[in-house]
Amino acid sequence: MDVAIRAARRHELRALQDIENVADEIFRRVGMPWVMSMTPADLDLLERARRVGQLWVAANAANRPIGFALLRTLDGLAWLHQLSVLPRHSGRGIGGALLERVCAKARQEGHDSVFLSTYLGVPWNAPFYIRRGFTVVPLARYSAAMRRERVHERQLGHPLWRRCIMRRGLGSCPIP
Repeated sequence: MDVAIRAARRHELRALQDIENVADEIFRRVGMPWVMSMTPADLDLLERARRVGQLWVAANAANRPIGFALLRTLDGLAWLHQLSVLPRHSGRGIGGALLERVCAKARQEGHDSVFLSTYLGVPWNAPFYIRRGFTVVPLARYSAAMRRERVHERQLGHPLWRRCIMRRGLGSCPIP
């Protein structure tokens, strides 16, 4: 993998939105075209995350972003808000490397877990995270923050019956 994981730079934020939009194109292949109508992470959110060290890019040999990961804190929980890699670079461990960076940062900040919300039954979503130590959080164990996140997702147009919240404990997460 000839890719470096590094902090995002301010001038790259619009490119990250483009990466998210292009990466989402793959949802058409599995009959989920509504994902394409959703807006990417907004510039204010990206800039706030960048300023506090919670936004990383995977940069190619020319130092251009080809993927990114965004961590945010949601009611005290470390939350992987977005992980996107350009499709032509998928399958090379880039998403996994970005994910490990997110987990290491969350652990460094004192969190014992990282949470995320994703689609079930899509090979590059829930199964990807399961292979990396995440487990599905049963609906009965959702915190108030998780329930609020689900309401927000429904407002964005996500069909909740296709989604799940996942958790990964950070006890075995390496710090780079």
